[in-house]
Order: sequence, then structure tokens, then C-alpha cells
Amino acid sequence: MRYVQLTIIILLFFSFNLVDAAPKMRPYSGIGVLRLSALGPIEPVPLYDDPGIGRCCKLEIQIVRDLNNWLFGVDQGIFLLVTARKGRWLEIERDDAGRTGWIMPERRWIYQPWEQFLKGKMVVFLPNSPKKMIQVFPGIGANTGKPVSITQTMRIIQARGDWAYILLNQNSAGWIRWRDNDGRLLIGFDTPEAKQID
Repeated sequence: MRYVQLTIIILLFFSFNLVDAAPKMRPYSGIGVLRLSALGPIEPVPLYDDPGIGRCCKLEIQIVRDLNNWLFGVDQGIFLLVTARKGRWLEIERDDAGRTGWIMPERRWIYQPWEQFLKGKMVVFLPNSPKKMIQVFPGIGANTGKPVSITQTMRIIQARGDWAYILLNQNSAGWIRWRDNDGRLLIGFDTPEAKQID
């Protein structure tokens, strides 16, 4: 009987470790990015079910910090993915499950649509991106390209739809898909955290 109990405990231990090691799912890109100011203490952010109607909850600043650090890095600020916009109101992803809430941005926060946010950024492919997407293509819509390493850093020059024109180095450029057909991100922003996700 003791052996059975010991075996169950060992199996539970390893199953919890496997769950912790599971890669984060690539998030939906939405329409842009909201950067929160990290200056001074930030109170919990009130969220609404609809713009200005039905306050649902508060978003704690530590949860905000942890939510997308693996994607944007810890030194670049606090970022939230924006899924929709109505006037000045922004719908943001508020947890790893993809639940959303509406927020009225403060003046010191900066919202940027993806085309604006991506320009000039250093990026890497996320390790859990499909291999057929980890390529540099000669043009938008090309079927075949040159495979690249997920550790290869690239500078985005411009973005058009789901595609971005990038520089690999001074002598090599091309197009990459920065999000897939489902709208999930394929790239991280040159952070150690993005590179270490298996």
C-alpha cells in the first residue's frame, strides 16, 4: 500500500512540473498595444464589461506586469494587447485565458496600432511558432522563403497587414509573417524571456 501511495505522489509531482513547463500559447494580436506608464505607484485599473457600463473588476498592477512580460520583456515597460476600440475606450486582454475588459486610458498611457508599434522594433520568432512560418520571404504572399533560427534578431522597417519588412543584417532583408491566419502573434520583442519559451 505504501508503494502505491509513493507512486501516486511521484506521478503527481512530475505532472505538476510538466504543466509548469508547458509553453505559453501565442496570444491573439488584436488591433494594437497599450503601454502603461511605469512612473510612480499605479493603482488597480478599473475594467468594464462595456465602455463605461457595468464595472466588472479591477486589474491589479502586478498581474498587468506579469501578463505579457514574457512577450515584451521586463525592461520595456508594461504592455497590454488591445482587441478593440470604441472612441477613447480600449478593450484589453486581462488574463492568460483571453478574457477581456474595457478601459479608459490615462493621458500618460500610449495606445499604438500594430503598424505604428512594430516600426523599428527588434523581434525574434516565438519558439512555438509553426516551422513553416519561421521564414523570411522575398515578398508579401510568397509561398516559400528562407528558414531562419528562432534566435535570429530582426529589425522591422514597416508592417503591412500580417506581414512585416525586416532587416536581418546590413546585407539581408525580406518579409516575414508577424501573425498567423488566426491572428496569433508569431514574434516576440527580442527579450530573453521570449527566446527561452520552449
